[in-house]
Amino acid sequence: MTMTNQCNWCSDELAAEILDQSTVMEVAPGTVVMNPGDPVEGAYILEQGAVKLFRICEYGNRHLLYLLRKDGMCALSTLTSLTGGTMDILAEAEVSTIIRVIPKELADRLFVENEEWRNMVLHSIRTSWQDAMNMLDQVAFKPLKGRLESYLQTHSQLSARQIVTKSHAEIAEELYVSREAVSRTLKTMENEGMVHLGHGSIKVIDIQESNCQS
Repeated sequence: MTMTNQCNWCSDELAAEILDQSTVMEVAPGTVVMNPGDPVEGAYILEQGAVKLFRICEYGNRHLLYLLRKDGMCALSTLTSLTGGTMDILAEAEVSTIIRVIPKELADRLFVENEEWRNMVLHSIRTSWQDAMNMLDQVAFKPLKGRLESYLQTHSQLSARQIVTKSHAEIAEELYVSREAVSRTLKTMENEGMVHLGHGSIKVIDIQESNCQS
């Protein structure tokens, strides 16, 4: 009997090996998938949805590192599993999410024996590093308006209606700025026709991708 490849992110040959031993975890929006200090026993790949990764400071504040989306591998957890140790970040589902969990024994063996899997892991590490550096660049060099443009552009892509269901306070917490500054900047963006502000939601109307990259 031929096994159907349910893994859109890999070849049929690799899928046949993974599907037999992996499990699937379904999580609701807002569910914490991992906490700092949690042991990691394998690799995690998003088959649907999105997960946010946060760095927790000593005072308990959360700072957004990046957003992991469909078909993405969580490089931090995979690397931690390979090298031993515990997680340094908090991972939280942004929307309804399906995660495929590959057990540590299989993930470790594939990293040594399977070139496709090894390349996937190394590519995910590079991509995660680039995403984290992009976030650092925004904090260091972009004004708040530019950071909000990037944030809203990315998060609106998770909704078919281009709506970000977040309060100003939630956005401020994730960007590690004051709520007043976020509200003031969003109002300016609304006056410029870029967004429409609702109660607990923001409709993205006209945010150019070039603005987010500048």
